[in-house]
Formats: sequence, structure tokens, C-alpha cells
Amino acid sequence: MNAFVLAGDRGASHQIFGMNKALLKLEGYPLFIHVLKALDEVAEIDRIYIIGPQKKMMEEIERALPYTLFLKKIEVLEQRDNLIENIVAAYSCSLPGYQEGMDPTQLGHGDPPALFLPADIPLITAAEIRDFISKSDMKQYDYCLGISSEDALTPFYPKPDRSGIKMSYVYLREKAYRLNNLHLARPFRIGAGRNIQKMYDHRYHKYFGNRIRIGLEILKTPGWLKGLIFYLLAQGAVFSAQSHRPRLSALFRRPLTLSAVEKEVNRFLGTRFKAVETNIGSAALDIDDEESYRTLSVRFREWRGYLAQFDGESGKGTSCPMRTEACG
Repeated sequence: MNAFVLAGDRGASHQIFGMNKALLKLEGYPLFIHVLKALDEVAEIDRIYIIGPQKKMMEEIERALPYTLFLKKIEVLEQRDNLIENIVAAYSCSLPGYQEGMDPTQLGHGDPPALFLPADIPLITAAEIRDFISKSDMKQYDYCLGISSEDALTPFYPKPDRSGIKMSYVYLREKAYRLNNLHLARPFRIGAGRNIQKMYDHRYHKYFGNRIRIGLEILKTPGWLKGLIFYLLAQGAVFSAQSHRPRLSALFRRPLTLSAVEKEVNRFLGTRFKAVETNIGSAALDIDDEESYRTLSVRFREWRGYLAQFDGESGKGTSCPMRTEACG
């Protein structure tokens, strides 16, 4: 299986301090280097591709090489204009025999599943990646999305004497969940890639206008009524929880079972979809703004120490230099 680290800074990508988040430094290394290190420890991953501003990323990799050695081959690809174009271009490039301009669906490789994840999750552990892959049934599904419960993320909350990170959640009947940035998918079997791009473009719900925009996108899909009802219920659950009205939130959440939501996502994306829960929490802690970056910079070593208990196999094996290639 190949892994694809998405580090582009075009389209709807969100910058911090006026720069690509993937290039922000943490413990002396860009964020994406920490992600590469975790992937390098996962036996199920054969090759790693990273797509972003190619020249800058290759320069940072060269700077890191004397101190950070990798077992797996890493290819650095030039970014395209948006998320979906980056995914399709990088995935196509990984298929044997592919050349620029070809229709990759005609190559006859059976579009193998691949892991996709962003470059701004520097706490990600090999243990959580392995757990996610092991739980993702790619015989029954074509897109598995990682989710983490609130319980898994409470160790990273603010404390009276220390800053922390508290994420927003989707409140379902069973639990409050956070999408955790791990995606195992066959890209060519997702019928509504446009919908993924729109969801990504409007992903920051702290901006009320984005909530409205997503609702409008749901109206454009076949069978939109049930999807819109679910979306409004989910928004009601969020507002009630944030207003400290748990009983009202529970009322909104009652119809929102995980299985019911999965069926609606199936319809919305035009694919066989499954949500996969992991219990470590490292993948869900992405850097959304300057405050979360500062907090993670201060508590990185402490949180890495906490997460080490889940990654007993980390550090095994011998090291060899990273190799970089351009494609296309």
C-alpha cells in the first residue's frame, strides 16, 4: 500500500503566519517531516508520496537528511491547483505504467487502496496508522474515514496551569466524534469527488457562512431532503452542546446514529463508505490556527511521551537515507 501526504498550499488551503502549514517548524523540523517519520515505521506502507511545493519540500528534506533517516522510498511531487487535483495526480503517478495525460482507469491495476493524510498532524503515530489500516475493510468499502471520540482527545485538553487543544466535534447518538485526518480510499471509485472538494473548501465551521454553504451543497445532491435534515440535526446538536444544554443536544442527536450517517455519506459521495474509529487521538490533532501551533510547540515533547505508550514498535529497524524523486 502507498501513502500520500497532502501538503499543498493552493486553493482553499489555510496558511498560518502567512506560510504553508506543512513548512512550519516543530522541534527543528517542518511538520511534514514528523508525518513522514510516522509513516516510515508502518510495515503496511510500501512507498510514500508527498505532494506540495516541490522545490521547498525537497530543500527541507535535504536539510533533515543528516539527522532524520528513512527506510522507505519517498517521492516528492509538484502540487496542482486544489485538493482533488492533488489526490488524482499523485495517485495516478503511483500506478505502474502511468504517463502524464493518460486515463489512469485504463491501466488495469484495479485501483488499489491507498492511505491519504495531511501534512499538519505532527503528533501522528505509527500505532494509530496501523490500527486504522487493520480496521479498514477495503473488500467491502472503497472509502474508509478515520474518526476519534472525545474520550481519546481529552488528554490534550487545556489544564488549569497549561494550554491545550480542544477540537470541535460531530455529535452523534453514540458519541461525540472528530474526523481524524486518516483516509483509506480508492479514489476512482468515489463518484462525487466534487462534493469532497466542496466539503474541504467549507470545512472551517467557526465561520458561520461555511455552515450555510455546506447546506446549499447538500441541496444539489439527489435525495437531498434526508441529508439536509441530518445536517440540520447535527448543527442543532453542536449549538446545544456548546450552549451547555445537554438534554436538548441529546434530543437532536437521537436520530443521528453512526450507521445512519454512514448511509447518508454513501449517498452524498457516491461510494461505499465506512467510518473507522481509532482510540489514540494523535491523528485528529491537526494545526488549524496560530494558537494551536503555539500550544503544540510548547507541549509537543510531553504529548509525544504520552503517545509513546501506544507505539511499542516505534524505533525498530535500521535506517538508510531518504530518497526523493519528481514525477510528472
